[in-house]
Amino acid sequence: MNDQADESVVRTCRGDDKAAYTILVRRHYRHVFALCLGMLANVHDAEDVAQETMLKGLLSLRKLAKPQQFESWILRIARNLCIDLLRRRKRIKVLPVEPEAVSVSKAQDNHDLEGAIARLPQELRLPLTLFYFEHRDARSIAKKLNISPSLAYERIRMARQTLHELLTEKGYP
Repeated sequence: MNDQADESVVRTCRGDDKAAYTILVRRHYRHVFALCLGMLANVHDAEDVAQETMLKGLLSLRKLAKPQQFESWILRIARNLCIDLLRRRKRIKVLPVEPEAVSVSKAQDNHDLEGAIARLPQELRLPLTLFYFEHRDARSIAKKLNISPSLAYERIRMARQTLHELLTEKGYP
């Protein structure tokens, strides 16, 4: 996005025009949501964290040292909130489920794209979601993830291959 345009909107928001923040939300929500979906692999959790991110951004806007860096700042907030949620999930103990219920939900997950994406390792899930949901090219994905473009291509290829295997395992077409 245009850093100069973000800078002027941030300054307007700081001047007690909170309605101007909707411009920033419209501009950056998709990026925030894609990052959250890539990290959490669950649409509902990603929506919740993306909304929480935008709210936290509004409430913390005065703490932003360089208004022209709004996008990287809001994405950092989203990343931290996702990490917090993942840590909380690890602390919660899962109750044992009956074996029949596990096999039924496992079979449904194999045909459910969201479930299959959730089963991908994070290093494959994030580039894949940025590529398909953010419509980013491998070069911009590489820059965002601080990896080489060839590694970004490779991870997208591996994610597609793994998704195919997950969605077609156990003899299902």
